[in-house]
Amino acid sequence: MNMQTKLSAKGQVVIPKDVRDRMGLEVGEAFDVIERGNEVILRRNSPLAGERRLSVAEASAILRKIVKYDGPRISDEEISNAAIEVAADKYDQLRQKG
Repeated sequence: MNMQTKLSAKGQVVIPKDVRDRMGLEVGEAFDVIERGNEVILRRNSPLAGERRLSVAEASAILRKIVKYDGPRISDEEISNAAIEVAADKYDQLRQKG
């Protein structure tokens, strides 16, 4: 998705609200500024490169902000069974080709 923004007199750039919401960006969040040819790239600082790592609860909370799933809860067993089924289907496809 392409959007436009402008550089302010203070050198500030506004990240559109819907992008901030989708990515779960928060006030004070740090970014790496990468210059590449005619591009300026803002990349979130990796939590692994920061002072501490996120707990599972913190990571889950961030994911819930980004991914808005309103369906029924899916158990670990259902996820595991689905993964096994997909892997078995892929294995069968590869066997048929070979």
